[in-house]
Amino acid sequence: MSNRARRETATYRGTSGAYYGFTVFTGDEALPRAAGIYMLVRRAVGPSAWDILLIGETSNFVDELSAARPGALAEARRRGATHQMLYVSAIATDRRREAAVDLWRNIRSPLVAWDSEDILRRA
Repeated sequence: MSNRARRETATYRGTSGAYYGFTVFTGDEALPRAAGIYMLVRRAVGPSAWDILLIGETSNFVDELSAARPGALAEARRRGATHQMLYVSAIATDRRREAAVDLWRNIRSPLVAWDSEDILRRA
């Protein structure tokens, strides 16, 4: 029997109908060196457990989510992001970006961590 505590998880659905299962990490926990989709979140009051502030994708969570990064990540933290949700996926970068956009279109977080003609970063 393992002494490891179970991690909190959350599942979200994209507009395509695909489900994405995320693992929750606090802001000070070590992150895996893996590719996937991430969300910066804060605890919510009400029926939803989380306020999702930012959605992005990366080839390496450790490099992408370093505390010193400017832009949308810094803005999400300024708005109160306390946790990171990670969906690990080794699919190709373009497919990972499509999955992140699919998820964003259903959630509509105020910030995104990519540039796009149809999805504008809103600060």
